[in-house]
Amino acid sequence: MKKSFFFIALILGLLALTGGLILTNRGDTPRAVAAPTVLVGSLQAGCYLVTPTSCKLSVEPFTIGIAENERLVSFNLTANNLVIYDFGASAEDPLTGNYVPTSVALDFAARCGRTYTLDLQALDTGDLDFVKIGQTQPIVCPTATFYHYLPTIIR
Repeated sequence: MKKSFFFIALILGLLALTGGLILTNRGDTPRAVAAPTVLVGSLQAGCYLVTPTSCKLSVEPFTIGIAENERLVSFNLTANNLVIYDFGASAEDPLTGNYVPTSVALDFAARCGRTYTLDLQALDTGDLDFVKIGQTQPIVCPTATFYHYLPTIIR
């Protein structure tokens, strides 16, 4: 009787151990993550002196590619995580296909002597939240130069 009880307890223990290992090692099925449906080629920018004491960030023209059957809802450009340009598409005239922002929206005020990193984020009808679609390398603005203006005396 003791031997049969011992073997039954051993078999039940092994079954419990096997079941526990199967449950802990089965792994959770990876959650499906939707690929972004809005893309950009690359984001290039620089900084230049506008006057002897002021600078501007200049962003090269870029194209936002929107997936087929999707519409661009919004995009924004940030400098050091501060929004410097925010664009929202019109509901009456949705943007589809490829969109190139006008050059008027590509130059932004900056502080001379500072370093900036620009990020481009976009949202279309196929995405749940903004997707970072472009980022620049750190951009160093030139140091401002101060001139001493001397009055000219004309005789």
